[in-house]
Amino acid sequence: MITHSRAIVLPEWAGKPIEEDQAGRPVITRFEPSEEGFQAGLTDLSHRPKAIVQGPGAKRLGELNPGEVLWTGRAFECCLKPNEAVVYDMNGPLDFGWPDEYYTDLTEGWVLLGLWSHHALAVIQRLVAVDVERPQTRDPFFLVTRCHGLALQIVNLKGTQPGFLLACDRSHGQNLFDACLHVGEPLGLKPVGELAFRKWFESVGFK
Repeated sequence: MITHSRAIVLPEWAGKPIEEDQAGRPVITRFEPSEEGFQAGLTDLSHRPKAIVQGPGAKRLGELNPGEVLWTGRAFECCLKPNEAVVYDMNGPLDFGWPDEYYTDLTEGWVLLGLWSHHALAVIQRLVAVDVERPQTRDPFFLVTRCHGLALQIVNLKGTQPGFLLACDRSHGQNLFDACLHVGEPLGLKPVGELAFRKWFESVGFK
């Protein structure tokens, strides 16, 4: 089995990361001391499978318009443009294979962060200049913008509490993580492990 490394270096003040191996990938499940008192969580989800799907493969994902997102109960399928979609698999096995040649795996090529809980919207509004709220929209939506010069993909989950998925090239992942910490620290943002994110993710409607 290939052993992968974490894409993100954590600040010492985040606490002691407790890791477990998931299909050869080190995943931070929690921090010690206990994760409490945060108003926004920032979770490294880069181990989750990610892909771009094009052509006939994208057509099979449904009749989505650019920016629309379908939650399948397993993955977010996000329409980038006609016949091209981005897939973030949140609940499937880590070592599965994509259905066919129309999928280009980018699990190791992209960093994926979860930004969530009470002040997540305020944090992301300090990161980007585009409208990430869209109060008239009830379903998850997808957009691509720039943050400090890097290309950034955003999924607004539109759950019962603010939450976002942020993705960018792995080479820029540390810059994105650090930018979130910089703007979010005054708002009570803290790095939080996968277990707490999972509990929150299910509680806001994604099971």
